[in-house]
Amino acid sequence: MKRLITTLAATLTALAVGTGSAFAASPVQSATQSSSTDQAALAASSATQVDPTNQNISVRVLSPGNDGAVSQSNEAESSATAANTGTTTQNATQAPSSGCACTAPTGLTSGKLDDVLAGAMQAAGTGAAPATAAPSTGSSTQSNDASSAGTAANTAPTSQAATQSAPGTGGVQSSQQNATTDQTAGAASSATQDHPSNSNVSVRVLSPGDDGAVSQSNEASSSADANNSATTSQGSSQTGSGSGVQSSTQNADTTQGSTALSSAKQDHPENSNLSVRVLSPGNGGSVSQSNEAESSANAQNTAPVTQTATQNGLGSSCGCNGTSPAVQAIGQSSSVGQVATAASSAYQLGASNTSTPIRIASGGNDGALTQENEAESSASAANTAPVTQWGSQQQAAPSCGCSSGPAVQALGQSSEIGQLAAGLSSATQIGAKNESGPIRIGSWGGGGAVSQSNEAESSASASNNAPTTQSGSQLQAGSGVQALGQKSDIWQGAYAASSAIQQPGRSECGCGGSFGNSADPVRIASGGNDGALTQENEASSSADASNLAAPTQTSTQTQLASKCGCNGLGVQALGQYSPVHQIAAALSSAAQTGASNSSDPIRIWSYGGGGSTDQSNEAESDSTAPNVARILQVGTQLMV
Repeated sequence: MKRLITTLAATLTALAVGTGSAFAASPVQSATQSSSTDQAALAASSATQVDPTNQNISVRVLSPGNDGAVSQSNEAESSATAANTGTTTQNATQAPSSGCACTAPTGLTSGKLDDVLAGAMQAAGTGAAPATAAPSTGSSTQSNDASSAGTAANTAPTSQAATQSAPGTGGVQSSQQNATTDQTAGAASSATQDHPSNSNVSVRVLSPGDDGAVSQSNEASSSADANNSATTSQGSSQTGSGSGVQSSTQNADTTQGSTALSSAKQDHPENSNLSVRVLSPGNGGSVSQSNEAESSANAQNTAPVTQTATQNGLGSSCGCNGTSPAVQAIGQSSSVGQVATAASSAYQLGASNTSTPIRIASGGNDGALTQENEAESSASAANTAPVTQWGSQQQAAPSCGCSSGPAVQALGQSSEIGQLAAGLSSATQIGAKNESGPIRIGSWGGGGAVSQSNEAESSASASNNAPTTQSGSQLQAGSGVQALGQKSDIWQGAYAASSAIQQPGRSECGCGGSFGNSADPVRIASGGNDGALTQENEASSSADASNLAAPTQTSTQTQLASKCGCNGLGVQALGQYSPVHQIAAALSSAAQTGASNSSDPIRIWSYGGGGSTDQSNEAESDSTAPNVARILQVGTQLMV
């Protein structure tokens, strides 16, 4: 069986290089299609903000009333897009007039299996043209945003179709299709914020009224996306009446490289809200403060390859088959190489949120307070190569008697897929801090709910997917030789690394860093209930490296008895081979150092209940590296 596969591969390769003039007197059809596409796309984007500042100061003295809405923003945005689109469509149609002649190809020998195959392949290659393939408020809203996006995309859909019809007897049909696609996409993106600051100060003296909502945020976001898509479709259909040679060869080579890099950095972002009330009853508005550094990188390659070949040999109706050969040869070859790399980093240094409302003889309720510092990073690298190869050969027995010539069907399918995916992600948070210190003196009222959180999240994903489908069908009416070989090679490597780090910063005085959540409400002769308190420090990391190889090989060979009752040589040879190589590595790390939650409410001559307190510190890490190889091989041989 190994010898058969080796012989089949060698003889199918010889289709494009055979020479000679044995069929000079017979009708010859030859169609050659070659497509080469080279694409490179690079996109780089950068957005930088240095010391952006928003400040709102409202002072009221003997001036009752409500504060109006205030909206402040500083934005630096950058975007870069590089795209290549190559659409190639090739069609070839050949149809000579019908006739009934007894010109038969010569130069073919019969006997041993190797001799028959070699002669059939040489005859099939004689009429083929040489291949020429080339390489290929009241509310106050304050925000500082630095956003950057880089996108590089390549798209090369290639479609090739060839149709040949020869109603007459004898002759040669040869169809050759070559498609070469090379793609490279690189995207780099960076967003940096240096010391962004938001400040809101509200002072009321003998000025009753409600404060409006306050929203403060500093955000640095970056994303990079590199995509390659190469859709290759090849179709060939040949119909011949009587003896002759039919040859179809399809080659599709696809090489893709995709790289995406993204970085988001925030240096000492700060949000500050100060509300002072003296003899000024009223309600405080809700306060929302957040510092976010977000980065994402996505590298993706997609190469769906579809190869379809159909050969129909109709029996001769004019009584001149004799010793004429009937040869059908189909060769399908697909090679896909994919490399995807994605790297993402989110870095946050010294993020700080502070809310300190002060009330003196000023009754009223405090609004809800939400404080958040977040560093998020994600990297995704994915390769997908669904390859479909379908070949069908049919030879009908002559209706005029017994044929002593060789009837040969040779079908070879080869698919090679190499995939490498690497995803790297890192989220770092240093010295993140939330502070809430409301003070009440002779001021009745309820405290609002307080939610404080510091999060460092990182995720990396590297995945390879290679569903290969090979289907071959051979049908002969009468005696002959059927050789069918299928080979599918898959190499997959997936690597994913993720890291989430949370740690205290280094103080300027050298006496230790500050990190965590602090809620210290103080009440003096101020009745009322405190709101619910939620404090959380979380460092989470996940890495996923997965390989999926699901090759399916299906072969059917059928030989039917001759109509006239005379049988000659009957041979069926079927070989299926599918090696799969997989390696997956996933590394995940979550580190949390010095996480702190503090709640120290103080009451002096102040009746009321304390709110619920929920404090948590979490460090979570998850790593998975699965390899899945589902191989299905089905072979059926039938002689009737």
